[in-house]
Amino acid sequence: MNRIGILGSGWLGLALAEKAKNKGHMVWLTTTTKRKVNGLQNKGFHAQFLRFTESTVEGESDFFEDIDTMVITIPPGLRKNPQRNYVALIEQIIGKAESFKIQRVLFTSSTSVYGFQEGVITEASDLLGDTPSAKQIINVEQNLLKNKNFESCIVRLGGLMGPNRHPIFTLSGKKNLPNPYSPINFIHQQDAVAVILKIVESWKGNQTYNAVTPFHPTRKEYYTQMAKMARLRPPKFEETGIIRGIISSEKVLFELKCRFTVKNLLILN
Repeated sequence: MNRIGILGSGWLGLALAEKAKNKGHMVWLTTTTKRKVNGLQNKGFHAQFLRFTESTVEGESDFFEDIDTMVITIPPGLRKNPQRNYVALIEQIIGKAESFKIQRVLFTSSTSVYGFQEGVITEASDLLGDTPSAKQIINVEQNLLKNKNFESCIVRLGGLMGPNRHPIFTLSGKKNLPNPYSPINFIHQQDAVAVILKIVESWKGNQTYNAVTPFHPTRKEYYTQMAKMARLRPPKFEETGIIRGIISSEKVLFELKCRFTVKNLLILN
């Protein structure tokens, strides 16, 4: 049994907490909304209000006591707040991990760190992400992996989809979408949670893992088919564009013996 502290109780963090609790782990969970604390506690979690900014920590720091593994599921959030210094925010968390002598830190990263490059992309591929979000995520990864006070694991998640979250609902009917022949590199919430929990349960020290479902039709093929399933207008694509590589999950498949249960992603929830 692990004592797992999950920073962030959003769409991914809460699903991870529920799965970990069902498997018998003790779960500590944070929320940035005070009114959510009681609801999370009623579900059996050690829930606590805790909010990080670039320079401060709001809430009681005793959340960090007696945690075996800390999981960071806080996204950059630069779409809503383009000026956010995500690196500085994560540094606040790193400081707490050091102060409370937490030994293991898992960070949910993104495959956006690879940018657009061709071929098969593995954990050893160059980090070419050039968006503001990707650049900050790359810096966070590097800061965690070079820290000597704890072991870090980086999980680079593909595009997340699952309950109440599928891109076809926002892309339906849109025109001139780019990169029609670029493959999708997605993962269902169910499998993302399973991979993260598998890493926690079979910790192997400082590691980096890709977590992407081995199902890579082109964007045009995939979204056209999903539009039919959802009975929505299909999006219209440009005829040319960049073809991104296929992100490989062989490391989690063979080293961790993970198995993807949502294999073809032709699912709306």
